[in-house]
Amino acid sequence: MKRIIFFSILSMLCLLLCISLASAKTYHMTLLTIGDVGDDTVGGTADAFLEVKPGSGRIFLDSFPLTKIDTQISTRYASKIACDYLDRECSGLDFFYTIRAGSTIVGGPSASASLTILTIAALEGIELDNETVMTGTINSGGSIGPVGGILQKARAAEKAGFERVLIPMFSINLRERTNKTNITEINISEHSQANGTVNETSGNNTKTNITNESVEDKSLDEDNLSIEVIRVSNIDDALVYFTDRIIEQPDGEIVVPEDYTSTMKDVAEKLCERALELKKKTRPDDEKVINKSEEFESNINKGFEDQDYYSAASYCFSLGLLLRKTNLEEIEDKYPERIGQLYNLTKRAVEEFDKNLENKNLTTLSELETYIIVKERLVEAEESLNQISANISTNELAYAIERYYSAVFWSTFFRLKGERFELDPEYLKEACYKKLSEAEERINYAGIYVPLPLQNSGTTIKQAYAFALQENYKMCLFKASFAKAESNLLLSSITFGKDQVNELAEEKLKSAKKVIVKEQSRNVFPILGYSYYEYATSLKENGDPLSSLIFGEYALELSNIEIYFPKKSIIKLPRINYSAVYFYLSALVLGVAVGLLIGSKVLRRKGKKKVKVKKKKKK
Repeated sequence: MKRIIFFSILSMLCLLLCISLASAKTYHMTLLTIGDVGDDTVGGTADAFLEVKPGSGRIFLDSFPLTKIDTQISTRYASKIACDYLDRECSGLDFFYTIRAGSTIVGGPSASASLTILTIAALEGIELDNETVMTGTINSGGSIGPVGGILQKARAAEKAGFERVLIPMFSINLRERTNKTNITEINISEHSQANGTVNETSGNNTKTNITNESVEDKSLDEDNLSIEVIRVSNIDDALVYFTDRIIEQPDGEIVVPEDYTSTMKDVAEKLCERALELKKKTRPDDEKVINKSEEFESNINKGFEDQDYYSAASYCFSLGLLLRKTNLEEIEDKYPERIGQLYNLTKRAVEEFDKNLENKNLTTLSELETYIIVKERLVEAEESLNQISANISTNELAYAIERYYSAVFWSTFFRLKGERFELDPEYLKEACYKKLSEAEERINYAGIYVPLPLQNSGTTIKQAYAFALQENYKMCLFKASFAKAESNLLLSSITFGKDQVNELAEEKLKSAKKVIVKEQSRNVFPILGYSYYEYATSLKENGDPLSSLIFGEYALELSNIEIYFPKKSIIKLPRINYSAVYFYLSALVLGVAVGLLIGSKVLRRKGKKKVKVKKKKKK
């Protein structure tokens, strides 16, 4: 019986040791908060803890006092950014965040950058520097955005004994911003987004609202603070101050395949040939149309000179659209019956092309991307045709015709060779709805801070759901990614001033470049993502940072081709809780020693009894 007890104790101790080895270590970081005390705004601190355990991708938040909804959403986003930064598949992990503050309710997105660093530390097993604290929002691509109350937070960090505080590269005073910020409405054609050009002449315009002016919180530098204040612009910058460990990130230059360049040149030349043919047939008398045509032609020539063929193709499309509208107006005046004929011909052509596209067997990644690009143009052409009622709009018809030919020319990319693949319908379905969930969450998050309706993103979300109902999960993923990019654009820019847009555009381009380089390391070249990147770079160099920011955001989101395939999970052992290991190991050694001692005593007693029995028998 005693032997059974002994081995039971030994087994239990071994089991406890195994549990301790698998138990998650808790990681800690101090957060900076801000709140109102009477008429004053004061800074404070809170403690954030995180445990990461094997699970199913769930995110839990336990806070006291209760956090606001935006903090809960930003916590989810922080974990997503951290996993993307590490290129880690996190669907098999559960995240347990705990936030403890004083009497102030933790609210707002200003802790999201810190929570991203905390999540990276937990996933990588990094010990964080406890003399550094940070504030800032986390945005797409890992850029760190402005927050309010920088001065109050810096004072709170100083009071708490920290040696340095990291703040966003561009900081603003949100109270001043509320009174002085102007909102500029930037016309971005919903149709031209997929084509890659900001086009004022397109048929249907939607509006993206971006902060035009903000007030930088300059009082921070003027105040006499003993704590070191350091400005950071992205995760890479911040990590340097929290750890000496280097986390490898995609590095190097983008290598553009020759077949992409030659094919893009071919597409541009065909679009330009159409535009020039229309120019011969059209004699516009509107001075604005003439001036705009000359502007487009100048940009086209520059695009070909710089071998920036995507930009050239975009301007050729815009020129063709402008001239097509004028041409149709002339036809309508002279031969009105021909407008209806052109409508019927275009509708049949779009339907036939779409039917052939859906019957195409996609076997390579380049074919998958080409399918998405071409399908998007056909969908836009069809939408324009559907908007035409009994009275045919020449503007809508012009757009449908030119978009149809754009789809035809872009189908040239089907000739590109690429990595072979096999799509998993079930995975695509799951990925589609997951991306939709992410997009809706970002839109709702943006809606908290943007008092204007996010009509463009909402429309794109509806289109994504429509594709999901049609079981076209490839296009659902694309549309959901586009909607997410649109909401990310707003979240990244609502607190940036006009004078800061150039730097923000630069950050987006850096982030997009990382993703493209990462994809190339997997023998994948993102056709659409790189096209946006090339165009955004050209816009920035030509002095249009705002448009560069827009298309840089699209490049960042749409360069990630791996969303169409399950990531190869890298199995890593759970982080070891060493204090628990030492405790249970000591208990195990002690238990074994005690067990051996008891066992030896039991054996000696039994031995003595046997000796006594033998002696009695001899007597």
